[in-house]
Amino acid sequence: MTVQDVTLSETPEAAPPRFSVWRSIKIGTFHIGSSMTDVLLSGIWNRVMITDLGVVAWPVSLLLAARYFLSPLAIWAGHQSDTHPIFGTRRTWYIWLGRLMMLLSLLLLPPSVGLIASGVNPTLGWTLAVLSLLVYGTGTSISGAPYLALVHDSAPYEKRGQAVSITQFMLVVSFAFIPVIYARVMPVYSQADFWRIVVLGMVGAAIFWVISVAGEERRNPVKVAPAADATPPASLRENLREIWSDERTRRYALFLAVSAFFAFMQDAVLEPFGGDVFKLTVGETTRFNAYWGTGVLISMIITYAVTRRRRPDQQVSTTAWGLAMLGIPLLLLAAAAFRESLPMVVPILLLFGIGFGVFTVGGVSLLMAVNTAERAASYLALWSVIQLISRGLGIFAGGVIRDIGLTLTGEISAAYGIVFIVEAIGLFVCIWLLRRVDVRGFAASHRSVPATESFVPSID
Repeated sequence: MTVQDVTLSETPEAAPPRFSVWRSIKIGTFHIGSSMTDVLLSGIWNRVMITDLGVVAWPVSLLLAARYFLSPLAIWAGHQSDTHPIFGTRRTWYIWLGRLMMLLSLLLLPPSVGLIASGVNPTLGWTLAVLSLLVYGTGTSISGAPYLALVHDSAPYEKRGQAVSITQFMLVVSFAFIPVIYARVMPVYSQADFWRIVVLGMVGAAIFWVISVAGEERRNPVKVAPAADATPPASLRENLREIWSDERTRRYALFLAVSAFFAFMQDAVLEPFGGDVFKLTVGETTRFNAYWGTGVLISMIITYAVTRRRRPDQQVSTTAWGLAMLGIPLLLLAAAAFRESLPMVVPILLLFGIGFGVFTVGGVSLLMAVNTAERAASYLALWSVIQLISRGLGIFAGGVIRDIGLTLTGEISAAYGIVFIVEAIGLFVCIWLLRRVDVRGFAASHRSVPATESFVPSID
């Protein structure tokens, strides 16, 4: 590859990007491809391993989390994306390189499951599973920050909250219907159907990723010679030192870490919860994603309509409401686990999705508020790394707590209930952490916005 060592940054003379809903929808179809691969891992593979093959939860949750532990690569990829274009583009080729790695990694999943299920060579099966998740995580890290920066670059500051909300909305839409498709393809586990569902996910993801990114970034093949007195681009270490020197960004980083840890603690154990406690089939537990995804879809539409005129830095109260609306359904889900009440589960998952939608609209807007135009990918890469590592730790912790709870109580329903209670408490703590983050002050110091904001939500 030919890499051009030039910095492409916004200049005062450059015209700001024009916001377009249809363009944001097109870019957002990227998330449909992402959900097709993510559901394979955290909605189907985990359920097959824990419930159908009888594997204990902690190694499965650790492998699901391992891909997030590779996310520090996103800092390097974000810095490279800001400073080292490939073939004249800053974002596109980094995105496609990472997504190609993700697709290739999925080819290892079916043989790994087959080897573990048959008992012929489980060691090789686990080796292939580890390799698959590591390559998948590497690809995610390389492509994630450049994609988020592409969304950032597609709209002016006051519209970036809308742009990122629309792209996230596409993710939610896909989570509402893709699990239903997968459930029809594989209602019960079989090795042949697992192969079929993986190939379906790979092909579909590739199509959406190409459609989403193609043509979205103008190619600039001309390498501009820097002026003799021009300041050379800051190094990665200098960028990180500058970002971390601000107390406001450190507090925001803490909030990101804790909220991601607790918001995804149920990720590896939700489908096994349905299989272990209620004896549901793979197809039935795969639909769990559709239930809470529908709730997210509904709430994102409403929340976006209510808050669409707010700048990204005005979404602190929206985020706080989302956290509260996540914690309450988790307490109810714990009650459903202890009572072994299946009729309670679907309504609670819908409520959980509603809270997640509100939290998503607010949270992703804050990502666009706490960064600068010159180092957008570097900021967003750091936030992505913090979120992903914390998410991975939370997923792993969910599996560990489930296993510890089962050992201590001897009751599988109680084990899952404990996971949901711990998660809910953590999300309520996040509201307090968010109150300590001066998002508006950060935005005011880098952009022309007022420096104060009421924490109480209002309707525009």
